[in-house]
Amino acid sequence: MDKIRKRLSREIELRQMDMKQLSLALGKNHAYVQQFLTRGIPAQLKEQDRRKLSEILDIPESQLGGPEHAPDASHTAPQFSTVTEYDIRASAGDGALTSEENIRSKWPFEPSYISDFLGLSTQDLAIIEVRGDSMEPTLSSGDRVMVHLTDKQISQPGIFIIYDGGGTVIKRVEKIPGQDKLVLISDNPLHTRYEISGDDVQIVGRVVWAAKRL
Repeated sequence: MDKIRKRLSREIELRQMDMKQLSLALGKNHAYVQQFLTRGIPAQLKEQDRRKLSEILDIPESQLGGPEHAPDASHTAPQFSTVTEYDIRASAGDGALTSEENIRSKWPFEPSYISDFLGLSTQDLAIIEVRGDSMEPTLSSGDRVMVHLTDKQISQPGIFIIYDGGGTVIKRVEKIPGQDKLVLISDNPLHTRYEISGDDVQIVGRVVWAAKRL
C-alpha cells in the first residue's frame, strides 16, 4: 500500500468512518473507497474526488496526491509599516526623545494610511505615551500620540512635544507676534499657561494623531 493509501486508511480509522458511507458521500458506488485502498482501483484519485476527500477529512489535498500549491496571494499576510514608540520617561535632559535607548515598541500601520491619509512618512514619525492630566480633556494620561518630528514650525499654532528646560512636555504652543517668546498652554483649566523664551525651548515635533480610550 503506497503512502497515499496508508494516509487515507489511517484517517478513516482515526475517525471511525464507514467506507461505504464515505464512498456514497463522494458520489460513488458503495465499494469505491474500499477498492481504492485494497485493490488499487483506481490507481490514482481523480482531482474532484481528492478535493472532496480533503474537505471531508479536513486534511491538505497534497497528502492525498494533490499538488503542493503556492500560497494564494489574496491570503498572504498583509504588509505593514511601523512607527516606533519611545518612552518619554527615558528622554535625555536635552529633550533627545528619539534615541535608541528609549525605544519601547513598534506600532504597525497600513502603509497607505500613513502616506495617503496622514500625508507623512514613517521615518519622520514617533509615538509617545501621554503622562499627566494637563491636556485633559483633549488628551488623557495613557493616551498615545504620534509626533511629526520634522514639523517644528510654531508659526502655526498646534499641540507640540517640547523640551522646556525642565522636562519633555505636551502643550499647545503659540508664538507671541513680534517677540521671541512662546505661550505654552494646557487644555486643562486647572493648569496655568506660561510664557517662555524661544531660545529656552527645543521643539521635538508636532502632534498629528492620537489613540485614546473612549
